[in-house]
Amino acid sequence: MEHAVSPYFFFDPERDNERQRRSAWQIDDAAERERRLFCARCRSPITSLDLRIAVNGQHAHSCTNPHGLHFHIGCFRQAPGCAAFGAATTEYTWFPGYAWRVADCARCGVHLGWSFASSSDSFYGLIIDRLTSAGPAKG
Repeated sequence: MEHAVSPYFFFDPERDNERQRRSAWQIDDAAERERRLFCARCRSPITSLDLRIAVNGQHAHSCTNPHGLHFHIGCFRQAPGCAAFGAATTEYTWFPGYAWRVADCARCGVHLGWSFASSSDSFYGLIIDRLTSAGPAKG
């Protein structure tokens, strides 16, 4: 999926604040590293096992989009390593009452899932096989 990027995208103060929050989130504590999940493509930290939540009674869901593509997603309260794109829509939502936006890895741009928001709640539905517990190589 391709995204049109406005030149103003690079100067968005809200995006700069998000980048600072992500940097602060990258902790070197060994126990915390073991709980983190990373982008399977670039190994950037995305979320943590501690942020898993149940939505509609379960953490993991199998979903199919209108094009027939199947996704196995896990639900997370936050995903500091993701950047959500596009206008929120309720069209074809997998979670009634929630609007969704595409969520990509903030570092490499690979599609990792979707952010979902209602008037009182929000979460990320992340494609499980696009995450890994293997962090960046030590060098």
